[in-house]
Amino acid sequence: MGWIMCLTTPMIAAQERTFPAFELHKIDAIGREMGQTGLADLDNDGDLDWIVGQSLNAGSEIWWWEYQGPDTWIRHTMGKGKTDVGGAPLDVNGDGWIDMVSGSVLLLNPGNPRQEPFKEYEIGAIYSHDTEFADINGDGKMDVIANSDRTGLFWYEIPVDVTAKWTQHTIALIGEHKIHGGVSPKAVGDIDGDGDADVVTAQAWYENADGKGLRWIGHKNLDLGRPERYGIAIKTWVGDLDGDGDNDVVQAEADHPDARVAWFENDGKGNWIRHMIRDEGGKQDFHSLIVADFDNDGDWDVFSGGGPLSVADTHTCFVWENLAGAKGNPAKDKWREHIVAKQPCHEAKGADVDSDGDIDICFKPWSTGNKHFYLRNMLTETNAKR
Repeated sequence: MGWIMCLTTPMIAAQERTFPAFELHKIDAIGREMGQTGLADLDNDGDLDWIVGQSLNAGSEIWWWEYQGPDTWIRHTMGKGKTDVGGAPLDVNGDGWIDMVSGSVLLLNPGNPRQEPFKEYEIGAIYSHDTEFADINGDGKMDVIANSDRTGLFWYEIPVDVTAKWTQHTIALIGEHKIHGGVSPKAVGDIDGDGDADVVTAQAWYENADGKGLRWIGHKNLDLGRPERYGIAIKTWVGDLDGDGDNDVVQAEADHPDARVAWFENDGKGNWIRHMIRDEGGKQDFHSLIVADFDNDGDWDVFSGGGPLSVADTHTCFVWENLAGAKGNPAKDKWREHIVAKQPCHEAKGADVDSDGDIDICFKPWSTGNKHFYLRNMLTETNAKR
């Protein structure tokens, strides 16, 4: 069994809903400089598996762990990628099996991934820090967003022959967009209400001016992100946080020794009101961001954890509980902080791993150890005992 940690602010009213405890389970202990995380059903057995890949410097190996139970994860080799952090899973060729994009490499699922590694193809994309799938040109098919502080911000059309070179389109070149990280885990959404896909990144959002992703207008009006060792790095989520019908933005500062977390309220015209969720002073590097309803109360909560540049005595993972409700406006006094683990955390992912109806978390470090963890949400189990 794992152990349970949940620390809440005292003086919680008796009638308020209890926030779930989380149970920590070890997945494995392997690797260094590991990114490219994902949770996806790679073997089509009905549950989610854990994906992590090494940086180029560390060897480029990508593994996936077959979920069999909270304490039982079977490691398999996927193949070799070509990026540090920029990997994402999707069924790219439509054959019913989840594949993987790793920077400039596509890894196709062979259909029997427990026995065979994935097949690797060069697709001509950039060596990316962030990779995300989204429909940019509105044709109903997934495209790929890729970001790098070496080259800029781009999106790629996936050809019919997915193993051929993918078509590159520029959103912003490095002279305008020198951002180490900014468009993960979920940075695409309709910001200005015109029905097409815009892209949000550190300190700016890019308007899809023609609706086809061929002409972009940059709006540099997001006030978060301070340069540190690797320049400016941000984790981004786009969605309707306050339930008013337009898309807002949640961001966490990454690669910063005393990072902040904030959400930006959309005024309906692509302008923003910043609300702090976690201000500086905690000395944690928030190189993860998950926005999900962890307590199943109908509103969005926020997770992050202490990454490699944290200078606090203990690397700590937090969930900030949204107290505003599904139709409320979560101003800064409407968040309650919960400590859910005390472990180094980098590029965490959230999903219902055990298929019990609540959102779990998987994470691992970058350079501060090698232990991978499954943070099991105990909400469903707790409610079942009542």
